[in-house]
Amino acid sequence: MNREKDSSRQELHYVTADLNYNLECFGDHLAVEYSLPNGIDGFDAIYLYMCRKYRWTIQQCRAMEMSDIRLVLATEMRDWTLPKETVDGNPDLDS
Repeated sequence: MNREKDSSRQELHYVTADLNYNLECFGDHLAVEYSLPNGIDGFDAIYLYMCRKYRWTIQQCRAMEMSDIRLVLATEMRDWTLPKETVDGNPDLDS
């Protein structure tokens, strides 16, 4: 096996997972900001937000690639930062 290729693949998966984690945490932020019902957070909050804002169906939102969702929400996420408490204590996210 090619170590360099394997290392690149691993890094890509870590970065993708980190981006998706940040997006899900942003969904938690949306749930609080828009006073969504209890139990609606993370990606469900994102789907509901996009349904309300863009009049898309839940199915359309769930079918979207995570990179497309990040693009759609880029303006909303511009000034948002990952809460410190979500990073504290998780050594994998500190790097």
